[in-house]
Order: sequence, then C-alpha cells, then structure tokens
Amino acid sequence: MPIIFISSLPFGGGERLARKLAERLGYGFLSREDVVAKATEYGVPVGKLEVAMVKRPAVQERLARLKERYLAVATSVLCERAREGDLVYYGRAGHYLLPGVSHVLRVHVIPDPVQRLETAAQRIKLPEEKARKFLAEVDEDIRAWVRFVHGVNLDDPTRYDYVVNLERTSLENAASVLCTVAGLPDYQPTPASRKVMEDRLLQARARIQLVLDEALSEADLTVRASDGIVTVTYMPRQAHLAPRIADVLKDLPECREVRCTMASTNILWIQERFDPASEAFRHVTEVARRWGAAVELLRYAPEGPEEGEEAAPTPAPPAGKAEGGVEDDLPEAQAGKADNSFERALDALVQEGRSGGGRTVAGGRERLLGAISITVPYSLVVVGDLFLDKSAAARTRMTRELAMFLADHVKAPVLSTADLSSRLHVGKEEVLKAVGAGIVLLLIFGLIFSRQEGLLSVLGGEAHKAAPWVASLLVAFLAPVVSVLYGSLLASAMKWLKMD
Repeated sequence: MPIIFISSLPFGGGERLARKLAERLGYGFLSREDVVAKATEYGVPVGKLEVAMVKRPAVQERLARLKERYLAVATSVLCERAREGDLVYYGRAGHYLLPGVSHVLRVHVIPDPVQRLETAAQRIKLPEEKARKFLAEVDEDIRAWVRFVHGVNLDDPTRYDYVVNLERTSLENAASVLCTVAGLPDYQPTPASRKVMEDRLLQARARIQLVLDEALSEADLTVRASDGIVTVTYMPRQAHLAPRIADVLKDLPECREVRCTMASTNILWIQERFDPASEAFRHVTEVARRWGAAVELLRYAPEGPEEGEEAAPTPAPPAGKAEGGVEDDLPEAQAGKADNSFERALDALVQEGRSGGGRTVAGGRERLLGAISITVPYSLVVVGDLFLDKSAAARTRMTRELAMFLADHVKAPVLSTADLSSRLHVGKEEVLKAVGAGIVLLLIFGLIFSRQEGLLSVLGGEAHKAAPWVASLLVAFLAPVVSVLYGSLLASAMKWLKMD
C-alpha cells in the first residue's frame, strides 16, 4: 500500500483528515511534530531555524547546512516508519523527502476558510480579526519555509496527485474517496520503488552520522547510497578528512561498503556579484557536475574598502552558550542595504554539494593573483561580470584584459561566462555551420567514392606518372579541408551529447 502524504495549512482540517484516513485504513500515523521532535534530539533547532529563515539573514551558509541536517533526519524518520508498515503522514510538503519513490499518494487539502477562522479563533483565543491576521502571517511563513527547504510553491497543484477542497467536500466523503484511491494499482509499491526508499534511508542515516561528528559537521560532503554502498565525495581542500569519514561510517547499519572519493578538481569563478538564479550560475554548476568538481567563488572588487575581507565559516559559539542559537549566529540583513547575493550563491552551492568555499578580495591585478591559491588544482577559471561601474565598452575591454592577464599567470584555462555558455550549448549559428560541414563532407566523399578509378590513377597510376605533382596538390588541398570540416562536425556533435 502507498505512503499517503496529507499537506495542509494549520487549522484547516488536514490533520483531522489524515487521522481519519489512517484509522479507516488501519495505517500508522506520523506528523510533522514527530519529525521536529526527532530533529531536535539530533541537535537541529528547527524552531530557531524557521525564525532565522523568515528574518532572511545576511549569512546563509550555516542555514543551508542546518537545513540539510533537518532533511536527513526527516527522511530517516519517515523511511523507518514506512518500513514498519503502511503510513499516513501529515505535514507541509513531506512528499518531497522521497524523490523517486513511486508508491506515494500526494494529497493537498484546501481548507474551508470560514471553518478554519472559527477553529483558529477558538484554539488561540483571539478575536476574529486578530485571528485572521494571525493566520495570514502563519501562512506566509509556512510558504516561505517550504520554498526555503524544498524550493517549491506549497500551493502548486501540479505537485500533488489529488487536491481536496473541504469547502465543498466533507471530511467523511474526502476520507472515503482517498481510501478508494489508496487501493489503486498506480500507488502500490514495486521492488524498484522499495529499493529507492531503502537507498534514501541509508543515505539519510549516513548524512546524520557524518554531521554528528564534530570534525565533519561543517564539511562540504556529498552523500549517495545505492545497494548498500555509501559514496561520500569531499572537496579537494578537505582531503585530510577522508580517513575520518571512513572511520565514522564503518559501523553504519545496513552499509556493506563505504567509498570516499575526492572531487576531481576545482573551478574558480571570479565575479563582482553572484546570482544563483542566473544563467551563468547554471552553466558553471553544470560544468561542475559533469566534471565532479567543486566551485570556489572569488568576489573581486577592483577598488573599494573591502580589501582583505574573507568569507570565513561561522565561528563556534562561545563556551557555555547553548548550541544551535541560529538567531544569534546569523546576523539579520538590514533591509535595502545588504547585498547577500554572495551568501545566497554559497548557499546554493552547498545545496548542490559543490561548494569549494568563497572569498572576497579588493585591489589591483596583483592582489587578485595573490588571492588565487597555487596549491589548489584548478581545471578552469571562469571570469564573469566585473568592473560593473564602468560603461559597457570599457567593462568588456577591461574584463578581457584581466582574463588575458590571468591566462598568462594561472596554470588553468581561463574563460569568460559568455565563452563558457557557447562551449556548453550548441547555438543556431553553430547548428547551421555543422549542417553545412556535413553537407560538404558528404559531397567530397561522394565524389571520391564515385570516381575511384580516376582518383587511383592520379594517386599512383598512369595519370600520376604523367603529372605526379597533381597528386601532391590534391592531397594538400583535400586533407586539411576534410580534417577541418570533420573536426567541426564532431565538436558540435560532442557538445550536443554533452561530452567534454
């Protein structure tokens, strides 16, 4: 039978529907409160995390790490309960914890607004108008939380299998319909679906065990699990942690092998401002995924008061201070003043498992060059938007000159973000060139194979004896032409197939 997820806003009848459904089907019941309680046991301050997230702190890297820890605990709890038997889960967006698991039934409950307001006013003992304002604020915070944790819109109907509107349907009728739906073949577990869930559980357990270790809690680790094999990928700058990773996971239940691999290389991205929603960010992370690389951000200000500033990890709390003080550790951004795009980009890389860290440097070219570590094996340096206070023409020229300077001093290819895009994707112009090259190649090969007797005569027969220089001219002309055309066609094909 499926795992049934009921998603609803508080006081809207979703929890009552979930409990009624579990009772009718004889399923176990699990709520978000149970998950939060378990996460708190593991040191994840969910309440403070929610408050800090809503306040939009300027430093988000630690938030991202705490979020990953919370997701690991939630996934572990959910999978372990589902293993024990059929389950109904009531929460906000719990179905996103099990991507790839097909035996789930995703239900979104739309509350009756009048009934919800009355219920809220009675429970929190507030006048109707204040209760309405309270619900609006709670709803906004919950939607922000779902966007932060899962990156989706809570109310998007395409994310659910069924949407139940309690304004027009009673709880009894909704439960009856869902009991019938739960028995449909589309939502029944299969061996493949069960395997995916087991892999998710093992991955979550490994992640929890790693973050509970003091030496590894702040490391940038990507954890994967398949068939009892746990693979942990770490960044090159954290190679010294590899023995510790294997030691921490050696007694992990149901894990038959631990594989520690280092990200093969680093990509250095130099820019003034970073936007995780930009095309450039997508292109750089795409290359990082294909290469198994970490992305190191270097925010460069050609001039300014930030000289020498570095993006350092969040310091540990002072002795005697309770762990998990998210609100205290993550300073709140001043509205309209702070530009936290750099921190948001670091956050996005942490979520991708591709964070190579980040720094800020200000000054001239030599200062920038000095900030690039000679011990890190960079396979690519990407130069993005720089000199933003200059005119478009001056910006282009100065950025090109800086890229050329870096190319002369750094032992790695240097590309602009525009060049990176063109090398990753096949554009219309390149498609036309490839088609043209293919047509010319077909014509050349067609002429060669349809005139073999004459060609052989020119290359080594009677015609060759009469005029040997003609063969030399023919080869000297055809060989480079065919080579260039074939190389162009093959390069476009490899790019289209995403082969580096």
